[in-house]
Amino acid sequence: MPVAPYYEALSVEETLSYLRAVAGSVDIPVMLYNLPMATGVDLHPDTVGALAREVENIQYIKNTTVDMAQAAALIHNYGDVISTFVGWDSLLLAALAEGAAGVMAGTANVVPAELVAVHDAIQAGDLTSAREVWTRVFPLIDAIMAQPFIPAVKAALAATGFPVGRTRAPIAGLDPAPAARIAELVAATSRVAA
Repeated sequence: MPVAPYYEALSVEETLSYLRAVAGSVDIPVMLYNLPMATGVDLHPDTVGALAREVENIQYIKNTTVDMAQAAALIHNYGDVISTFVGWDSLLLAALAEGAAGVMAGTANVVPAELVAVHDAIQAGDLTSAREVWTRVFPLIDAIMAQPFIPAVKAALAATGFPVGRTRAPIAGLDPAPAARIAELVAATSRVAA
């Protein structure tokens, strides 16, 4: 799952050259990782589609942006050559309902059963049930996504009774107020699920 090199943002052509080289060096399926907030390069759906047509083993993309229109373009315009997984947690229901191959959500570490239930309901064609579960879990996911992600997930895991320790330096832990809010939402989600 190659991600574009970061620190000094590459041009799109430099990024494509890198991705071609990586994918061409292996004989296994490759999943591109579009993470523009970290790499400085956003892979446009047309670019991804052309690259997947050119390089046979590029078969998947994890698209981690807040742009659901971009994910929809990948799903509908290039689904014949690349399977789209959405990596922005708060878009999970929309992505699955739109036809994404799946999602890769860090919050699945916190509420795995609930996210699987949303997935399963969508797969069964039961949007009503998917929305009911999503409505219960979305406030927690939204609170986690509003904070620095790693310390927010760690705070949520601790609130579930699964303490995973502090973040490693230089990443700071959450401030007390958002950590308390996440803990409240974990408790509320647990009560509803029980």
